[in-house]
This record gives sequence, C-alpha cells and structure tokens, in this order.
Amino acid sequence: MKKLLPIVCNAAALIFFLATANAQEADQDLHEGDIQPWRVGAEIFVNSVLFEADFGDLGGGPFVTDDPGVDVNIQAGAFTPGNWLRYQPVGQLLFWDGTQWTDGVPNGERIEITDVLSNVTSFSTDGVSETAGVIGEADSNGSVHEHLSFVIFDASNAPNGSAGAYRIQLKLFESLPQSDLSVSIAATPIAIVFNRGLETDSYELAVSAADGLDNNAVFVAETGVLTIQRVEALGTVYKVKMQSIGNNQFQLVEAEEVTDAQ
Repeated sequence: MKKLLPIVCNAAALIFFLATANAQEADQDLHEGDIQPWRVGAEIFVNSVLFEADFGDLGGGPFVTDDPGVDVNIQAGAFTPGNWLRYQPVGQLLFWDGTQWTDGVPNGERIEITDVLSNVTSFSTDGVSETAGVIGEADSNGSVHEHLSFVIFDASNAPNGSAGAYRIQLKLFESLPQSDLSVSIAATPIAIVFNRGLETDSYELAVSAADGLDNNAVFVAETGVLTIQRVEALGTVYKVKMQSIGNNQFQLVEAEEVTDAQ
C-alpha cells in the first residue's frame, strides 16, 4: 500500500493540474472586446451594453469588419445545446457628426449584418429590417463562438461610408432551431459603435457620448453641449440641445419635435 500512495497522490495532482489548466484555457477563450453572453433561467446577461468596432481593422479593410465576435461565457451560464443564439435589430442607425449623435447621415449610409445563415439585417436612419439574425447554434457544451460580417454601404449601394462613428443596437435572444419563438432573452439591448476613419481621440469621444444615449441625456464636456433625447412640453415630445453658459446653467439652442416613429 505504501508504494501505491505516491502514485495515487501523483495522479490526484495530475488531475488537479489538468482541471486548472482547462479552466484557465476556458478563460483565455473569452476574447477581450467580444460580446460575452450567458444565460440564467430565461434571462440572458451580457458583459457590457456598449461595444467598439473599427471598419478600418486589418481583417476587413476600410468598410468591413467581423468584430465584435460573440463568445458565450459557459462558466457563468451555458445555453441549451442545439438551440440558436440570435439577435433582434432595435431602433435605427445613428451617426456621430463630431459634436452629437444624430439620426441623419452624410451620404445615405446603412450598416448590414450577414448572419450564419447568410440572412442580411439592415440598419438605416429610417429604422431596421424586421429580420432577426442567427448568431450560431449552441454546441454540446452550450457554447457559441462566432464572428458575423458587418458592412457599411453608402447611397450608391457600394461598400463605403463617410468618416464618423455609427451606432446600432441589438437585443439577444435564444430560440429553438428553426423557430422565432424565444426561450430566453436579454432584458436590454446592446449597442455597437463603429469607427469609420476617425482618429482615436475623436472616436473615443463618440463612444463616451454613446454611453449616455440610453439614459436620455448626453453631455459632451469638450463642446459644452447637453442633448436630451426626450422632453415633453404641452403634450409634445422634443429632442433638445442646450449649451453650457457657465455656473451650471444652460441655454436652449435647439428643439426638434420627436414623432412616435423616432
């Protein structure tokens, strides 16, 4: 028995080492910057609500990118093997004009996503297509790791886009195969802000301003402009822009009526 003890101990040490290595390897598989969802019950959670991407990255060229990827955090909560992880487009395409986020683009730009089934989802300033895309099928571990294709087009329907930042929103959900009925869903959408030809500082300013869009109000310190997405007055809803005049005071400089479609 004494001779067997070192062997048993060594085997136990080896199992512990392999388990630790596998856990570390699983952690390393979650790529920084990727969308990392997980599921608990019928709710999907995500590592962030705002992600960055660059149409000028080396992989895609000036008008195409496959980032951010989607990489399920199975340690936090796996999906049901065989089910589809999907996305629903939300809202409309927004453009950063250097000082504020707006629903106007310089040259009819739109962003299209091609999913794993080659279906195309389109985002424009007029809204989004009704097509819900498929990110991927959960494997036997309940994991999905995919990189979809994002392309920016201009009014001529060619891959192209004016310099600036562009923002889209998606809501993740899980469905049975070949079904649009959700079995789990994220409570809130995620946003992706794409850089199209901006210098880093200018792009990060756009990202910072985008971080506050869903909170209704955005203040850009560099310009002193406060944008409030929805203000109701006398039964009408407005998007207002105010300029800081010092001493924590603001002056109204623009008010645009917001329709229900917006």
